[in-house]
Amino acid sequence: MTPWQKAKQWQDDHDATTDFWTLLGEHLSAGYVWNSPKVFMLASEARWNAEEETFESGEPNCWFVRLAAGAGSANAPWELMRLFPHRHRYVAWCRRQQFEPRIYDWDKLLTKVKGQ
Repeated sequence: MTPWQKAKQWQDDHDATTDFWTLLGEHLSAGYVWNSPKVFMLASEARWNAEEETFESGEPNCWFVRLAAGAGSANAPWELMRLFPHRHRYVAWCRRQQFEPRIYDWDKLLTKVKGQ
């Protein structure tokens, strides 16, 4: 199964409110899509307010990964970080079915994942 097929299967199995094709269309129109034999990712730029711990409108300072899958890479975060067209101060994603986003400082995460 390719990474995009894994992502589609996960989305279909875990989110009854938004189907894969809708998400893909939204990110093709106003986000970032990466697809290769090794990695699939849907991401968008967002503004993270670290003091209030919330997303808000304004100049983007964060990449929010909405959906991602890989072909078994042992260091998937590093693979994803290499794909962003430019850096932001933060990188965020939700793990599995959790709604609470995990927010990481770009430089700290980069240091951590490069060592894996």
